[in-house]
Amino acid sequence: MINAVVFLVAVVMFGPAPQPDLLAAYKSGTIRVVSDPAFGAKTEWDFLFKTSTDRWTAFLPNGSFFRTAFAEGLVHKFDAEGNLLTSFGRKGQGPGDLQNPGALDVLDGKTLVVNDMGNRRLSLFDLDGNFLETVKLGEGVGSPPSILSLAALGGNKLVCAVSEGRTGPPTVIAARYRVLIKDLTDGQEIELAAFDWEKPRSKFMVRVIEWEPAVFLARVGPDRVLVACSGSPEIAFFSFSGKKLASFSLDAERTKVTWKHLEFAMNADKEPKNMEFVARNKADIKLPEYLPYFSRLALDADENILVYDYNPARFSRDVSFKVYATDGRLLAAVKIDPVEYEPVMPVHFWKNFAYAYLTKTDGDGSFAFARFKMAAR
Repeated sequence: MINAVVFLVAVVMFGPAPQPDLLAAYKSGTIRVVSDPAFGAKTEWDFLFKTSTDRWTAFLPNGSFFRTAFAEGLVHKFDAEGNLLTSFGRKGQGPGDLQNPGALDVLDGKTLVVNDMGNRRLSLFDLDGNFLETVKLGEGVGSPPSILSLAALGGNKLVCAVSEGRTGPPTVIAARYRVLIKDLTDGQEIELAAFDWEKPRSKFMVRVIEWEPAVFLARVGPDRVLVACSGSPEIAFFSFSGKKLASFSLDAERTKVTWKHLEFAMNADKEPKNMEFVARNKADIKLPEYLPYFSRLALDADENILVYDYNPARFSRDVSFKVYATDGRLLAAVKIDPVEYEPVMPVHFWKNFAYAYLTKTDGDGSFAFARFKMAAR
């Protein structure tokens, strides 16, 4: 098993330290990846989290955190040093069961809310992992929609993105993403935004999930919600009552989809039969015209917005992101130099620490969850 690893921007400091100047770190331009034996040294990360699908993390004020194990239907809780405390949940459909758990967050400092994706519901637990209740969205309008993402707002309110089918021309597959504020006290829902998307329908459908738009949500300050869809360059902010307060457009361009992108997505090097099928049926496969504007989005501890560039065919191993202020100013462009380890998911922030899910660049399939500090040169 591999130990935890850590990013460095010129200096990494352990033990008590002042809050680093994140912006100065970003402006240094490059983040390097090196080993750190301190965090989670006894934790078998690649045993607990077997795939890159395990990407979600939620923190408590003392630095302990929860992470979902997608395929196993589990939630793992760790202390602030990365040691496993407990695991809960199990695969199934009953109360307290989880089927492909995804995004999660801590609501009002006392309730863990988990996106129970496979069961199309939210599952609520206390902070010790005891099951409390399930909540569904969009009840009364047919079967519950798929829940894509969520964020806790406080006051027993959540913001969630859901996916619903949409009628479109016979030549396309269409869907609508809706962003809702859910009040768990009275069950009321307020719609903040909606995004429509479609892709061409063909005789042989080849689905690449990373090519489909994703919705990113975050609480900003005490009373605003950030809403972003990777199929749009707009970053918007709403009040908890549903009023749109402000927005700006990213400095980003869309990339046209090519067969080279599909070759990478289907893992042609390791599974050549996938591309043999595509080559035989190329005339009957239609690709979407464009890739999303970005791959992921996150907020750091200073509420800077990190927008991860789309690197769809991994023509290089570089991982890069742009840093924006909440007023739309482009603050910095940063590249992560993989060295021995490379990040496969966005960075999560808690106070003056940052965390990421990493894999070895030699391709041995190992994964680890890392803690690090970013400091100015």
